[in-house]
Amino acid sequence: MAGLPAATTAAELAEACRGRLVGDGTVVVEGVRSLETAGPRDLSFAADGKAEGPAAASAAGVLLVRSAREFPGRTVIEVPSPSTALAVLLAHAFPRRSARAGTHPTAIVDPEAQVAPGAEVGPYAVVGVGSVVEDGAILEAHTVVGRRCRIGCGAWLHPHVVLYDDVSVGPRAEVHSGAVLGADGFGYAPGPAGLLKIPQVGSVEVGADAEIGANTCVDRATLETTRVGDGTKIDDLVMIGHNCDVGRHVVLCGQVGLAGSTTVGDQAVLGGQTGTIGHVRIGKGARVGGQTGVSSDIPDGGTSFGTPHMPHRQTLRVNAELKRLPETARLVRDLAKAAGRTEMASPAEKAGMTERTTEFASEVKR
Repeated sequence: MAGLPAATTAAELAEACRGRLVGDGTVVVEGVRSLETAGPRDLSFAADGKAEGPAAASAAGVLLVRSAREFPGRTVIEVPSPSTALAVLLAHAFPRRSARAGTHPTAIVDPEAQVAPGAEVGPYAVVGVGSVVEDGAILEAHTVVGRRCRIGCGAWLHPHVVLYDDVSVGPRAEVHSGAVLGADGFGYAPGPAGLLKIPQVGSVEVGADAEIGANTCVDRATLETTRVGDGTKIDDLVMIGHNCDVGRHVVLCGQVGLAGSTTVGDQAVLGGQTGTIGHVRIGKGARVGGQTGVSSDIPDGGTSFGTPHMPHRQTLRVNAELKRLPETARLVRDLAKAAGRTEMASPAEKAGMTERTTEFASEVKR
């Protein structure tokens, strides 16, 4: 449950999310809960039509819904998208924290680094030579910022984030604990004595308002720049290889793995555990289902699923046929027997072939 910092009324909530209030605007709301656990002083929401039944049965005092028609006598706030309205209300009630200006005494800041007066550098944080931390940025405890990095205005690095050299984090971007930006790309060349490491001397750029989840890795480019675009949202445990170019407002769900030089177009969505081979392009606005193996380019607006990936509808047809595969195999064997192709029958079927089947097969061949 999210307890609100201060009790508020349904009317105030409706105004905050620009919704239409239906019912008693004086109902006091003290918390936000799921439909199953909400009580008379809680707000909850019906994200879609499937949730309307549970919402009607819920004891929530106030509901965020698309239409009040299904909830006669209840206090509701009508909004085009209940999920979006909930996000607005929670952000209003629990605003992102601001930097507490100053550098903690235990932090280590190189004399040649530049830290703006309004930035926060937390306990045991490290800022390397030539790096710039702009106004309002937050470096929490034990963050490590390498050499020649730039942390934009209002960016937020959570505890134990590590930035190797030459990493740029855009304004208001947020990087969660354990993420590593700028580690060496995975590049080796075979040589007489084994694998020879190809020095990875490029950089990483993370755009404004991007968010990178915990324990995610974004490798530096071999020579140029690995990019994550403005507004892109990356889940936990995602791997972005060297030279990748991830566009703006992309969604990468948990355990996505992008091999080197993958390009992801603006507003694409990749489901959890999607993996790509290197040097492929996923088009603008593409949708890729979870656990898909992307082995070739996906066009703009394409919807793909499966391994190897195929258009989503085709994958559904293939999966449907797979369920009928034993029956189909039996039918093929029966037809083969009828045609006298005994080599396609199982040993038991060969032994059981009757004289009548053999005669029929002879007629089919004639």
